Amino acid sequence: MAEGKAIPLGEGIKWRANLLLLFLSLKMPGLPDLRADIFFPPLSGLPNDNNFVDSDLDYYTVLFDTLPPTIKPRRHWCFLAEIVELTEWPTRPMFQAKDITGATFLVSFHYADRALFSEVVKRGVIGSTICVMYASFHHFFDGQTGLRLEDPKTVKILPLGIEELVGLGQTIRVDESESSDHFAVRYCSKNCQTQDWKEKHKKECAAIRQMKAWNDLDWETYDIHRGFLA
Repeated sequence: MAEGKAIPLGEGIKWRANLLLLFLSLKMPGLPDLRADIFFPPLSGLPNDNNFVDSDLDYYTVLFDTLPPTIKPRRHWCFLAEIVELTEWPTRPMFQAKDITGATFLVSFHYADRALFSEVVKRGVIGSTICVMYASFHHFFDGQTGLRLEDPKTVKILPLGIEELVGLGQTIRVDESESSDHFAVRYCSKNCQTQDWKEKHKKECAAIRQMKAWNDLDWETYDIHRGFLA
C-alpha cells in the first residue's frame, strides 16, 4: 500500500493558519452596517430639535400620561459626520462637516463644561468623524443648519472618515466573547500586514472597539440613553 505523502513542516503550519483564519471569518460576526439609515441616518433623516414635527414620530413615542406630554425614543440611533473644515470661533469649537450622503452643515459644541472643549479641538481634525447618539437637526439663529451638541456623553470623535468606517464592516470580524477586543483581518502576506498597521490599522483600533460596542447594542429596542466608551 502506498504511503501518504508527508506535508513539510512549514507548509503544514501555513495550511493550519489559513484554516484557522477561515474558521474565524465564519465564526465572528461583522461590525454594524453603517449604511443602515434607520440606525445611522443622514442629516435629512434626523428628528427636528427646534419643533416637533410629524416625521419625528419615526424616532419618538409621545407619552400622554404626564402633563405636559413627554417623548421617549423608540429605538437607538447614531449620526455620523465627517469633519471637512475647521471654523474659527472664540467661544466654542465649530466644524463644517458632511454626512454619509455628502450633505454639508455646521456642527457647534455647546457643552456646559468648557474644559471639555480642549479635547474636542484635539480630536476634531479634518478627516475624522463625529459620532452623535440621538442626534437631532438644528436651525441656528444665523440661518445655518446642522447639529447643536450639548451632551458630551453622547458624542465621540473617531480618527477615520465615514467611508473608512463603513469599509471596516466589510473587512473586519469581531470576537464575540465579552472580554475580548480582538479582531481578525485577512492579509495576503506578512509585509502587507506590517504596512497596513503602520499606515492605517493603528488608527482603526479605537474605531473597531467602539463598533464592537455598537455591535452588542440592541438598536431596535430603546431602554436607556446610551453614551460612548471613554
